[in-house]
Order: sequence, then structure tokens, then C-alpha cells
Amino acid sequence: MNGIDVRIDEWVEAGLVSPGTAAELHRYEHDHLAPPGPAPTQEAASPVPVDVPAAPEQARPLALVGEIVGYLGAVLIIVAVSFLLGRTWGDIPTVGRIGIVAPLTALVAVAGALAARSAAGPAQRLASVLLLATVGLTGWLTWVIADQAIGLEERPGLIAITGAMTVVAGGIYAWRRKALAQLAALGTLAALLAVVLAPSDGRSSVPLALAWTALGLAWVGLAMVGRLAPAGVALIGGGLLATQGLQNAAFDDGTGTWMLALQVALAVGMVAVAALRRPLVLLIIPGAIGVMQGIPMLISRLWGDTLAVWGGVLVTGVALVAVAIRMVRGRGRPLAGHA
Repeated sequence: MNGIDVRIDEWVEAGLVSPGTAAELHRYEHDHLAPPGPAPTQEAASPVPVDVPAAPEQARPLALVGEIVGYLGAVLIIVAVSFLLGRTWGDIPTVGRIGIVAPLTALVAVAGALAARSAAGPAQRLASVLLLATVGLTGWLTWVIADQAIGLEERPGLIAITGAMTVVAGGIYAWRRKALAQLAALGTLAALLAVVLAPSDGRSSVPLALAWTALGLAWVGLAMVGRLAPAGVALIGGGLLATQGLQNAAFDDGTGTWMLALQVALAVGMVAVAALRRPLVLLIIPGAIGVMQGIPMLISRLWGDTLAVWGGVLVTGVALVAVAIRMVRGRGRPLAGHA
């Protein structure tokens, strides 16, 4: 690192720029760094001494150790709190329970926010974990309030819990466009839909399946137009949610076969898009998983559990290998205008 790198990190610490902006500045400076030349002579040197901090190479191992210590501390806190509350939770009044969980949630959230102010990689990873824990603690706090302080019924209580977690996860992701924050936002949204649309009393599971599929496809679409970052995480997460939503409706008595057929069609479409459009190549992961799960089940549903099922699996595998070879060969060709 040179002087400007140190200054950029100091700007992050002071809250002048975000860690994402700092990463872009570091990348720009690295790409445009002038090649080293001869050392300046005494006459050419600036007469005004400039105090540039030494390169913090020695600080990197310290930051990594700090990250590990932070994880160990978080694990010890969880273990200790679980043990202590397991022994005394039943004897603590509701106000006391709120008084325990609320400060703990705030403490973890503040720790995550402080870690996020540093541009260092270990600090950013620790911040992501702490803020993810904040989402979980928010659910715990909401459960204590909804179930024990207010006395909500099970379904309204679950809606309140998942709704609060969704709001917190969405706020964290709006602030920090990181992979864990994005997955937390997607996961809590899916959980909220599951609570609201969960089948009961013989109701069909199709509404929930279609809602998850719509959410997953919307997630993929937002990644394709650059609205979600990291885009790769959005493609994989949204694609898996879309295909697995239809998979969950496969056992519906009335529409299970149609849901399986729709899942296979969607998964094949993802594989095709991944093969044709290089920026969307990560869609091959949810597409391949969907094909691998859906085709044997669909064949079994249509023709029974026979050798045709394994023949379908074989054909699917050959097709996926052919697609992979085409993608690999396509990546090996030089682009037009380049040697």
C-alpha cells in the first residue's frame, strides 16, 4: 500500500466515504499507479517534509487475528447466553426478558456498524457476520414482544417476527451491498411469504410455490439490470428460490405434475440462458440443480418408477456435459478485435 491507500482507509474510518467507494478508489489507484522511476535527487525533492504514514503491511495479520477473535467472542457470547437463559429463562419476567434481548441486539448491531466503517477485508467480513446475527436477534426480540408481552396468536406472531426481520435485513442490505446481507434479505422475504401463504387445512401449496418463483425470478431480473449486487449471489439465490418453490408444490395432489413440468421448463431455460449469455453463466447452478431434481420426478410421475427414470437422468447428464463443453470452448475463443 502507498500513501493514498492509507489516506483512503482513514477517510473510511472518519465516515467520509463508504467501504464500497473506498474499494473502487483503491482499485483505480492500483490500475493507474505510475511505474517506479529513479529516486528523486535532493534538489528535486520537496523542501516541505510530508509525513506519510508507513505502509500498514504489519497491520494485516493483526486485522486477521482480530477477525478470528471477534468470531470466537461471538461464539462464546452465544454459548454463555444460551446456557444462562436456559437455566433461568422461565423465572425471568417478560420485562426482564426484553431487557436482556434488546440490549444484546443493539450491542451486536453497533459492533457490526463499527466494524463496517473499516475498509479492511477482515473487518468487512466480521461486520457482515455481526449484522447477519442482528437480523436473527431481531427475530428473537420480536418473538419475546409478540408472544410473551402482547400475546399474539401463532400466525400473527410469526408474521410479526418475519416482517421485522425482513425490514432489518432490507435496511442492512440497502446500506451494505454485500453477499450475506443480500441473502438475508432474500431469505427473510421468502420466510415472510411462507408464513403468509403457508397451506393449511388442506389448502393448495401452489400459491406459495408461485410466490416464491415470482420472488426468485424478480431477484434474478434485478441482478440482470444491475440493481442487485453482488450479481452472482443474486443469480444463484434467486434462481434456486424460483426452482425450489415449484419443487415444493410437486406433492400437491391436483397440480403436482404441472408444477414439476413448470420447474423443469424453468430450469432448462436457466441452463440455456447461462450457455448463451456469458454474464449470466452462474444461472447454470440453479438450472442444473432444478433439472437434476425435476426430470427424474417428472418421469416417475408420468411413467412410473422404471428404467425410463434413469434413462432420463442419463440424457440430462449428457445434455449438461454438452452445454458445459460449449461454454468452455466459447470462453476459449478470442473476442472480436483482440488477438
